[in-house]
Amino acid sequence: MHSRGITVGVVGLFCLLLSELIAEDRFDNHRDWAIYRGDKKAHQYSELDQIHAGNVDQLQIAWEYRHGIPEAPSMYSNPIVVDGLLYFTTPKVNTVALDAATGEEVWVFEAAKHRRDGREFRGRSRGVVYWEDGTGENARIFSFVKDQVFAIDPKSGDLIEAFGEDGHIDLRKNLPVDPEHASIEVTTPGIVYQNILIIGSRVPEGNQSTPGDIRGYNALTGAFEWIFHTVPQPGEFGHDTWQWEAGTTYGGANPWGGFSLDEERGWVFAATGCAAGDFIYGGSRKGQNLFANAVIALDALTGERKWHYQTIHHDIWDYDNPPAPVLATITQQGVERDVAVQFTKMGFTFVLDRETGTPVFPVEERPVPPSDVPGEEAWPTQPFPTKPPPLNRLAMHEADLTNISPEARAYALATFRQHKTGSLYTPPSLQGTITTPGHQGGAEWGGAAFDPQTGVIYVNINEISTINRLEPLRQFDPKTATPAQRGEMLYGTNCIFCHGPGKRGNPPLYPPLDSLSTSDREIADQIRNGKGIMPAFKQFSDEQVNDLIAHLRSATESSLSSKEDSGATTPERAPQYAQISPFFTDHEGYPAIAPPWGTLNAIDLNKGEILWKVPLGEYPELVKRGIRHTGTRNFGGPVLTAGNVLFIGATADEKIRAFDKFTGQILWEFQLPAGAYATPSTYAINGKQYVVIAAGGGGKNATKYGDSVIAFALP
Repeated sequence: MHSRGITVGVVGLFCLLLSELIAEDRFDNHRDWAIYRGDKKAHQYSELDQIHAGNVDQLQIAWEYRHGIPEAPSMYSNPIVVDGLLYFTTPKVNTVALDAATGEEVWVFEAAKHRRDGREFRGRSRGVVYWEDGTGENARIFSFVKDQVFAIDPKSGDLIEAFGEDGHIDLRKNLPVDPEHASIEVTTPGIVYQNILIIGSRVPEGNQSTPGDIRGYNALTGAFEWIFHTVPQPGEFGHDTWQWEAGTTYGGANPWGGFSLDEERGWVFAATGCAAGDFIYGGSRKGQNLFANAVIALDALTGERKWHYQTIHHDIWDYDNPPAPVLATITQQGVERDVAVQFTKMGFTFVLDRETGTPVFPVEERPVPPSDVPGEEAWPTQPFPTKPPPLNRLAMHEADLTNISPEARAYALATFRQHKTGSLYTPPSLQGTITTPGHQGGAEWGGAAFDPQTGVIYVNINEISTINRLEPLRQFDPKTATPAQRGEMLYGTNCIFCHGPGKRGNPPLYPPLDSLSTSDREIADQIRNGKGIMPAFKQFSDEQVNDLIAHLRSATESSLSSKEDSGATTPERAPQYAQISPFFTDHEGYPAIAPPWGTLNAIDLNKGEILWKVPLGEYPELVKRGIRHTGTRNFGGPVLTAGNVLFIGATADEKIRAFDKFTGQILWEFQLPAGAYATPSTYAINGKQYVVIAAGGGGKNATKYGDSVIAFALP
């Protein structure tokens, strides 16, 4: 952690004046839904009960707003509502304000008109932040557009030009890397404590990345206040948990899923992802890799670390911590206890004491298999919570293979027998290792809904195994290599994760690159600036961009090594591998593990027990064949109300559903115009309760795109 240099006396005076000026956030409650995920503790819970289990089946559309951009990269926005206006973001990361009662458009903040380069940007955005000072003045909406933060007048939609430098915060600055090489994108809104706006980011996952550091800015002025280095700098705690390789810019360890905040303690909580060079090989970043894959508690005013807890040591499975922890209060033996609840892609639930970070239920450090890949050193143990039980399967055997048809099972069995298998933390291999639940398994970024009345928490889960395979990359002497050969090496360490060997792509999300019709200039522009789900590669020099284009234009199909040049490397660098991780599917693309593939789960946090588990979603094509209750991959979280109803979209069948919180029974479902891969919100205007959700389609389920924001209410 590093703070700006100001004297202790000035800090004390500033904090005294601030404590007199700043009141507790009037919107941090279970009524208004003025904060991403409902409130600062990320409860995704509302005390509204006009809509309840007895009448939810009467819901009908109250209004529908269409923003006119039914295109990539979908909508992930969790709308917030403040003083009668509803705010959300579009695929162009425009911020839109609607009348929350009627859906009528009030204003649109067009981000491209205010970006430093004047360019349109399309990216994933999960929402915005509202802030006002303790006197109710200086109100603003914070909009996060790629690597810039804007402050917008909530009533008019006008840019607050006095905020930041030249009307914005430039997130490329104030990092331990050259701003011109920093690649930053904010996909999840920040959070505010008093007058400190706290921001995380998405960063590239290749060998030359950008640190995923957490930063605090003055919410009134936009001035930089503090930074916490998630990739520790020399002399900082955790620096000795890495083996540093010369010539590599380390990054990742970023809290891309946002934050939760304890107002009484003044602490902000984050959950980080894998370190970069990322994905399924860590030969260039040996060690435990703090603060990657960790739950971290920081002083929200200074960025000082209070505690941390690492959920995976040296992640080589892409098992990020997707959502920020839920700050809950549970009851054990008649005593209330504040906890931080972290859901993971492994399907584990870590319940940590909020004051100390120690596990509430026992966690065992168990031995896990070593890696047999030259250059890799898997960490010898990993933490396994004993309670609550895992929410998904942690290994795959022949008996676990799909049973939806004889053809599907035969195809899956043939693939299964070609690869290694093992328990959850079996490392990637040259042969290919089937890993369960897979890198889109377990909990995702949508978070969970916590019932403060009962201590029960509800979360949706995925199960789709991944085949994690490493293949040696061809290495060339940079002094004698051609531009296409240098570009081949860049492709192998930065692009092959998504676009695959041979530039063949991984449709439908990642297109092939072997026969591009776009111009060199257009390709260079997309490499430097990103597009949709593709990050910007600002760290590449002009020469590297040209080298990469030369490789894309070349007839060379593979970056993989031949027998003659396999293992080629230099003494200073670990061996380099293509990191290939397709999903393990049947011949039609359905998961090769037996259903259910997506579930909704209820967990009693007081006892650490699963109360119920039900399939979430169906595939219409399978339903036509009589194959029901499979669950689907699901993205977007649940919302719970005091009416004892859980609302969730998320599924590939493009529906929103209401579930009974006690039993998991479906009480209502509605066919949306497009998939809703976003978390819904609920609020009340003039005595009427609404449930609203963004239905943008697309996403990782690759369904058709839409452009609707739809509100439901009782007749």
